[in-house]
Amino acid sequence: MTALSSVPRSQTKRRSTHWRQFRRELKRYQLGYVFLAPAMIILIFVDFVPMARGMWTSLHSFSLFRPRSKPFVGLQNYRDLLHDSLFWRALGQTAYYTLASVACQFLLGLLAAVLLNQSVRFRAFFRGLVLIPWVVPGALAGMMFALLFTSNGLVNTVLYHLGLTGGIIPENYPWLSHGSTAMPVLIFTSAWKGFPFFAVMFLAAMQAVPSDLYEAARVDGASKARSFWHVTVPGIRATMLIASLLGLIWTFNSIDLIYVMTYGGPYYSTTTLVMLAYQQAFGVGQVGYATAIAMVILVLMGLVTAAYLYAYRRLVRSI
Repeated sequence: MTALSSVPRSQTKRRSTHWRQFRRELKRYQLGYVFLAPAMIILIFVDFVPMARGMWTSLHSFSLFRPRSKPFVGLQNYRDLLHDSLFWRALGQTAYYTLASVACQFLLGLLAAVLLNQSVRFRAFFRGLVLIPWVVPGALAGMMFALLFTSNGLVNTVLYHLGLTGGIIPENYPWLSHGSTAMPVLIFTSAWKGFPFFAVMFLAAMQAVPSDLYEAARVDGASKARSFWHVTVPGIRATMLIASLLGLIWTFNSIDLIYVMTYGGPYYSTTTLVMLAYQQAFGVGQVGYATAIAMVILVLMGLVTAAYLYAYRRLVRSI
């Protein structure tokens, strides 16, 4: 009886100890929690409440053409997704568009950061010039590149004067009207629009790398390329990881360029998950089905974020 009765007492004592520690920490940072409360309240009403509402809507057959009829269908919308070939096609195209765009943004941003980190004349001017694509609205950038890649646009005109048309590239080629070239044009536009963010992030991280490390590498006889690989890259790895995560999330959820330039066409060759959800909700009127797609996007983004946070935590521990 003594042995049996000692177990609950130890558990009770452990719980009371944890509760006292929790109350002590709460009292210690109570002023911080007070200042944080308004932001948390706004976050709950702006993010979590619509998220819960969307999850509930995805369990109903909700059509814009029958707004008063919302029968509960459970997981039927998700079952329909699994058997929808267009959904799987959009998922693959989303992965292709996102990974290719972020990879191009990453490489262009890294190259721009390396160049802007040099001591040259008018360096401040060039740093401001790089930011222009980032501040241009997505819809305006989409309209601009859509005009550039029309059959009579500037791209075809330049290719014609360079003598590059008439062979592999036909004259007056409509780049956005062919499924084989529409997605690469979108990726090119997305890379142009998003690389300044990577450039600014990498440039700020490079300037935080101690100059003593470069001097030590120079004394050891390391070339500029080896100094970059063994000094600069390890010094900005954490920034690379966070910038890549943000770029993945933004590109995965972007719709402005696709909406303006192709609207998911031709023949669904540029339809991503976000574009498919928009078409199902506002084109076909199937809000419940579109919300189910949005929930899948939420889960995928949650998995990607968890993987990146795990990698970031391991990276910070190894430094």
